[in-house]
Amino acid sequence: MNGTQTATRQAKPPPTGPAPPPPTTTTPNTANTTTNHAPKTNGVHGTAPAAQQPPPKGKKKNPEPAPVDPSQMYETLKNKIAALEEDAVHEEEEERKFTEEAQDTVSGLSETAIHSKYIELFAELKRVERDHAKEKQKLTKDKDAAKGQLTKANQTKTKMENLARELQKDNKRLREDSKRLASCVEEAQEEISQMKTDMARRAERVKIQDSKYREMPDIVVKVNCKYRAELFFKISRKTKLSRLFNAWTERMESGAAPLKKGGSGGTGANGGGGEGKAASVNGTSGPEKASAPGSMQFVFTHAGRVMDAQMTPEEAGMEDGDEILAVEMMDLTEGAGTEELDEGPEPVRQKLKKNWTDNPREARRTVEEIFENVVRERLKEVFRQYELRERHFECVIRSKELEVLLSRARAAEQKQLVEGEKGRADKLEEENTSLRKELEEAQNGQTMLIDKLIACCKEILLTNIRSGEFFKPLSEVKNSLAWEDPCSNRGYVRRDRERTTRSADANETIQLRAKAPDQKESMDTERDWD
Repeated sequence: MNGTQTATRQAKPPPTGPAPPPPTTTTPNTANTTTNHAPKTNGVHGTAPAAQQPPPKGKKKNPEPAPVDPSQMYETLKNKIAALEEDAVHEEEEERKFTEEAQDTVSGLSETAIHSKYIELFAELKRVERDHAKEKQKLTKDKDAAKGQLTKANQTKTKMENLARELQKDNKRLREDSKRLASCVEEAQEEISQMKTDMARRAERVKIQDSKYREMPDIVVKVNCKYRAELFFKISRKTKLSRLFNAWTERMESGAAPLKKGGSGGTGANGGGGEGKAASVNGTSGPEKASAPGSMQFVFTHAGRVMDAQMTPEEAGMEDGDEILAVEMMDLTEGAGTEELDEGPEPVRQKLKKNWTDNPREARRTVEEIFENVVRERLKEVFRQYELRERHFECVIRSKELEVLLSRARAAEQKQLVEGEKGRADKLEEENTSLRKELEEAQNGQTMLIDKLIACCKEILLTNIRSGEFFKPLSEVKNSLAWEDPCSNRGYVRRDRERTTRSADANETIQLRAKAPDQKESMDTERDWD
């Protein structure tokens, strides 16, 4: 049998074509033609020699490559050819060794041992195939589970990315809101500081005014009527001006004599008079009594404004030494030519006693006094308007303080919202980190499963190759011994019978049928491994 196998294997034919001429310049390198295959030479791997390797990256390339030496090229080709021939020879030697080992193991055994060994190997192959199928199913299930986990991880990753985008938008909006609130707070603080300074100045002014009012609770006011008199009255700051007006009217009535129709008369400026009744102020009746038909009526002005009887000096903004101008209201319809129109009794009116002066100095002094009084009243009016503006400013300050408190409350609320969103972002970041770790673990597990599957497939392929290599000489032996011992294998005997019945003649068929009953009993005892 060894002779048949060696005869079938043919020697490798030599390469065709003329051999290249030997080099004339350099001697061949014998170091590369050795048969030691442990350190692979450059010719085995097909790499260029050291002279033809490209320069390292750090160095600059030469502008022109060096010319190739034909002797080196020849040596390189020769080394490659020798290495390939050696590889082919080694492969043939390994195949021959495997075949000889298989033949040695089979040659020393009997047919029964060969069959039992063949059956054991076949059963082991079937068992390995079943295990391979189970492992394949298990790996398929694991692969599906890993795919499901990967899908879930991808979905979770998408959700986390969307949440991260939303959180970035919220953080951007919160940063803008915080900047705007910070600017508003700075402006409010500046306004508050300015308001505090104004309030402090105003408080000092109020303290000074209160101390002044405590020191001087009463003020002296001059009431001046150009055509009657000039009187000074002492009045409290909290007393209504109606008492002052009534006192002035009574004084004027008591100091003036009643006038008769067509007569003339008058009263002195500070002259004493009889008792008179309180006249109405500004054309209205007094609070206690109604105005009599012959009572006097005056219009009182201060700083160019008509004064109300229900006001107080403090409300009117009067100070010590201020002057009130009193103007008497007279009925100019009385006189000659109106007797026919008067149906009722003739009213009694007083005549005005006009005091004109011809002295220019006195006239100049009077004009200066009038101008000073007007200027004084105007300045008092300006002070009053300033106080009103201060009150308005206080109201504005109060509103600004309320706005600042509201902005602080909103800032605190926004701060709480920012802290809550920050906590949520931290939690989501932790969940994202954990999900990423799980995804990495799932991917690593999937990679390990795939590696195991590939390793199992490689092992099965190697097992199949080895079993095929092992069973190849056995099958040859079995084919050679099939006709000598038909009891060795029922299937082969049946196939051989079919083949012989088709090809053999009638006499051979009769002889085989005669042998078959004797071999039936022994064939039934054998194991059906087909």
